[in-house]
Amino acid sequence: IYYQERGFSLNDSFLNNLDLYTPDEKLNYVAYLLADVNSISIKVAKYAGTDKCDLIENKEYGYCSLIKATLRILDKLDVENKTFTKITGSAQRLQRDMINKTALREALINAIVHNDYTKEVAPVVEIYADRLSITSYGGLVQGLSEDEFFAGRSMPRNRELMRVFRDLELVEQLGSGIHRILSVYNKDIFKISDNFLEICFPLE
Repeated sequence: IYYQERGFSLNDSFLNNLDLYTPDEKLNYVAYLLADVNSISIKVAKYAGTDKCDLIENKEYGYCSLIKATLRILDKLDVENKTFTKITGSAQRLQRDMINKTALREALINAIVHNDYTKEVAPVVEIYADRLSITSYGGLVQGLSEDEFFAGRSMPRNRELMRVFRDLELVEQLGSGIHRILSVYNKDIFKISDNFLEICFPLE
């Protein structure tokens, strides 16, 4: 459906062209992630304070195609990223978002596309009173240093998944998302460990 909406013509070799088959002609794990039904769910949790003690909302977006889940979460974050409006003395409205919309979108999509799904661990979005964090599993791809990461060098962990997201115009070019985030925020919003990569946006 998403491909047809973008004007792609589908034929019998469609799935094969997207590299969604194994060498023995069985659908691979990326095909499973994109299927209408799967066991992957991305959680969006909301807390009353600045820690995890008081959970006030816990929603799951998944058990469906990662494309559908991504679009639903983007809609959810758009609602959470409230715009503050101030009426100035000249009767003009000054509006701003708590988090830069472009940076937030890039952070979520990067987390989903570059997540390591081999252990069926999905990204997590957590909203606190003072920040919003997006955590993906897998850390940096082996062979990619932090300096290279921040320079916008890209080594896609899920090449086939990246291809689909690019076809559907959810991502543009490799490495561009980091540049968009760093054009607005400092590097210190990133927390990188061996197993996880977290982006933590302050709510301003």
